[in-house]
Amino acid sequence: MYETKSGEWYVEASGELHGEVGADPYRALCIGGEATDTDYEIASTVSIVKGTKASIIVFYTVGATTKYLEFILSASENKIKLDKMENVTRTNLASVSYVIDKGKTYECTIKAGSDATITCIVNGAIIIKTTVTGYVAGQHGFVCEGTASTDYSQFNKRYVKQQSDYVDILTLRNAVKPIDYKDLVGKDGTIQDYYDYLAILIEQASRFVDGETQRASKFFQKNGVSIIEYFDGVGITPPECLYEFDEETDAWREHAARLYVSQRPVLSVTTVEENSADIGDSDVWTATTKYRWYDKGEIIFSSSAIPAKGTKNVRVTYKAGYANTPLDIEMTCMRIITNVIHKLIADRTATFVSFSRPQAVNFSSPDILTPDIKTILNRYRLTGFGAM
Repeated sequence: MYETKSGEWYVEASGELHGEVGADPYRALCIGGEATDTDYEIASTVSIVKGTKASIIVFYTVGATTKYLEFILSASENKIKLDKMENVTRTNLASVSYVIDKGKTYECTIKAGSDATITCIVNGAIIIKTTVTGYVAGQHGFVCEGTASTDYSQFNKRYVKQQSDYVDILTLRNAVKPIDYKDLVGKDGTIQDYYDYLAILIEQASRFVDGETQRASKFFQKNGVSIIEYFDGVGITPPECLYEFDEETDAWREHAARLYVSQRPVLSVTTVEENSADIGDSDVWTATTKYRWYDKGEIIFSSSAIPAKGTKNVRVTYKAGYANTPLDIEMTCMRIITNVIHKLIADRTATFVSFSRPQAVNFSSPDILTPDIKTILNRYRLTGFGAM
């Protein structure tokens, strides 16, 4: 098994976890992956060689309470189960009768959703699907119980992209499969080195796309990004300034102060607050609900709830972006990375020099940021915005 520097597992060969008689029951707990609130899944070809069960762990977290969810193939009970563990307390969440034979292989996939939805699939069939409250982050891995001397083998970790990545690493790997690590950097490397490097390129390209479109970091990730912005209050006080003349309709209308957040489309507005404290005093933020928001970024206040005149005394917390990464952004990010890889190889070949580490790349180079890529990114480029 290979574990990258960023904590993700990439496995292209079979492996085994071995328990040890008399050892702590979870001595052989093998955990990979940094705590994350993004969706991920583990795909494993499982075979119980010795002992009576094999387990896959998701949402593993360590703190005041060590807790995780454990998906179990139990040969002694002929059941597939999903248990919740909190410290030493085990609670069964679901149990389905299923014949489990030692030595037989089972194709298992555990999907861990950011909404705490757990889907357990065996041999292509959904066996368990449930939502567990209180589990929205955590590491993942495999368990080999020491007391039973359980061995089970043939793990294949399927990578699921980080929430902030705009390209799936396996999709990228398939696109550049003929190119190995030595092609990229001029020296031999392990599978871990290869995936580490691809992961770095994905992160760099994703953040480059953010910058080129003048968007907040991670703007195009699934379900958008949470943003906090501050605005100056206008201080319009009814009834003196209750009405304003609308030139389009040639009539007077009730005044509604408005502001425009910088990032859009807006997915939701969490809070709109006003700070009533003087500058230098402790902040006193009070939330208001008398407003209306639109996905184009506009927030309109009721005439009875217009914030007082002030400097940065209005705070808006909102989420902007898209429910899913736009397909053309995903494909553009992929094109940028493949262009980078081709340029790296071409430059290294042209100079006949092998570098000990990959060279730095100017993502704005015409060879990488081609006119067609610019055209796509320009469609998403942020334009100006207003204020109160």
